[in-house]
Amino acid sequence: MNKPLLLAWVGSVLVLLATAVGLFFARDAIDDGVLSRGASDVVSLSLGLIAAFLIIIVTLPYAKQRAKRLAKKFKQVAEGMGMKFSEEGDSALLQGLGAFDLFGGAVKWQSLQPNMRITNVLHGDSEQLGYSEEFEVTILRYWHPAGTRDGIDQTVICFRSPELSLPQFDLRPEVLFHKIGSALGYQDIDFESHQTGAEFSKKYLLRGTDEQMIRTLFTDKILTFFAAHPDEVYVEGSGDQLILYRKSRLIEPENISAFMEEGLEVFRLFASSQPS
Repeated sequence: MNKPLLLAWVGSVLVLLATAVGLFFARDAIDDGVLSRGASDVVSLSLGLIAAFLIIIVTLPYAKQRAKRLAKKFKQVAEGMGMKFSEEGDSALLQGLGAFDLFGGAVKWQSLQPNMRITNVLHGDSEQLGYSEEFEVTILRYWHPAGTRDGIDQTVICFRSPELSLPQFDLRPEVLFHKIGSALGYQDIDFESHQTGAEFSKKYLLRGTDEQMIRTLFTDKILTFFAAHPDEVYVEGSGDQLILYRKSRLIEPENISAFMEEGLEVFRLFASSQPS
């Protein structure tokens, strides 16, 4: 175990032990009639808050050191791939991705959610990376509170290319909630004319503003690809942009190259399916 982690672990254990001792003596005081039951609640709450505060103080330096080490690894990966690297994304990047459902809420609530973060940003273009297609690509870590305990935290790959001219669409794994919603009128574009389309529609929820254009875009080639693909991929398209991610899945630095290849496969799939 490395030294920062060891210190954080030891500090946390000591804080918890101190809290337990404090609560034990507080309980004795209650039993002896020294403290009232209401006063005991105040003591317990106070000790709990103190323990939480101390744990944060002890572990925060380790968390910062880990973030720095991770950023260093991502920078090395970016340099090895011929991409530029930035530890933090800026508001312009976020605004540029605002057309997507994943980022739209972030743009809307940006002033109310100052803790939102885009970090470990890798950026490059096809010329730098040695690909024949014409595109810009950005790989980033995106975290947003989203009103939940854990929020949204995942790695996203984003393409911008003149080879794309996409209707706005949102493709995601279909869960029971979606199936119930579909029965109540929630939009879900299904393909039931053949077996592959039916298999695709069982696995994925597909939505968008122009259903006819989306049906034209989703050729048999695309339906076949996703019908055979693990149903955990989220894809969104809009105009000349396409993004791909897995919900709440962070990609480690050593796996970024494979993630890039996966994203390229999907990009090429949609680029080659554009109406002539």
